[in-house]
Amino acid sequence: MIESLVIVCLGLSGFFLALYLRWKKAHKSEVFVCPLRGNCTEVIHSDYAHFLGMPVELIGTMYYLLIAIAYASRVLFPSQTISLAAPLLLVSTLAMLFSAYLTFIQVVMIRKLCTWCLLSAVFCLCIFLLSVQIAPTLWQS
Repeated sequence: MIESLVIVCLGLSGFFLALYLRWKKAHKSEVFVCPLRGNCTEVIHSDYAHFLGMPVELIGTMYYLLIAIAYASRVLFPSQTISLAAPLLLVSTLAMLFSAYLTFIQVVMIRKLCTWCLLSAVFCLCIFLLSVQIAPTLWQS
């Protein structure tokens, strides 16, 4: 149960982070602070900032909100969310792989790092690892 609450917190944190990135991208005149001396501006305005025509930060907001709601449902209604185990594990696996791909793009193609994007990748990885850890308990319930 505690893992699900942590995932809800990570999901909400990721949601607000993705909203922040979306806002910063829309307001190009604003100074973009990148704590680890990276170049967030170049990364979020690069050619790789869209996937299948959709801004990646928008994909992130949808993913994180979905995860937060789904795991909050698991906490509130445990007996009615057993069927969510496999889809949630699949979604978190795909998100983690997509996040790894985006991190690879930063390192290899753009050759610039965005601290906020890396933080999002850490959120995705933690959500994935916790999802793997609790998936068997969802199937056993």
